[in-house]
Amino acid sequence: MDALNIIDTAIRCGTFQTFTRLLEGSSLEQKLRSQDSFTLFAPLDIAFAYLTPEMFNYLLRAESAGVLSNVLGYHAVPTRIMSHELGSLGKAKTIHGAELTIDNTAELRVNGARVLHLDIVARNGVIHGIDRLLMPAISAASAAV
Repeated sequence: MDALNIIDTAIRCGTFQTFTRLLEGSSLEQKLRSQDSFTLFAPLDIAFAYLTPEMFNYLLRAESAGVLSNVLGYHAVPTRIMSHELGSLGKAKTIHGAELTIDNTAELRVNGARVLHLDIVARNGVIHGIDRLLMPAISAASAAV
């Protein structure tokens, strides 16, 4: 599977369909199709059940494109981080500069989201499947308005 880039690998998995649909046409999609290496914390389809319909619809609106871009970028780190490295990392900086908190106390979590699938390897990175959509504080505050 690692002959595919990180986007096509996520699509091929079949468990990240909602997230990959949100990525379609975004600047993040273009970056993730490049030769650069990334770690993608991709929310599984079930993760979107935790969003209210209002929040999901807000993210899909054209006027929310900037917020959606921030939310999507909050899931990508500009380097390949395998699971055995995650546990001791503590923090990881996203492509937008915001930091994710990585906790391996009881189970591996990224900003509170449980990591359910590890080390899905792609040509230009690795995907870790998580159980929640990660929301940067600014985007969450915007959506609440």
